[in-house]
Amino acid sequence: MTDLVHVTNRSDKALTFVYAFKSYELPVGKSVQIPLKAAKEVFGHGDVNKEPYLAHLGWIRLHSDLEQGMERLAQFIISDEPLIEENRSLPSAVGVVPLHVEKRAGGSTRQRVA
Repeated sequence: MTDLVHVTNRSDKALTFVYAFKSYELPVGKSVQIPLKAAKEVFGHGDVNKEPYLAHLGWIRLHSDLEQGMERLAQFIISDEPLIEENRSLPSAVGVVPLHVEKRAGGSTRQRVA
């Protein structure tokens, strides 16, 4: 078991938190490597009861907010490997050179209509 995990933020807001005097930022749509202990203490990774963690994050204030807090927590995917983005755009064409097309010598390829 590794001491680091990857957290992928699939929510619509970036999340910043401090763990062991170090600030971590989880930008939207990115996978960030954090210590396993941070994932346990911040997100309750591995704990069945997520309520204290959701309250600490400020995502719930009352027990009746638990369902919305769990939905928000579900948007943060914790895994041992970085997730491959499912909806990635096509690779950029920057630096790609088009194929060379030879032109025939001898003038225009248009034909005149009489």
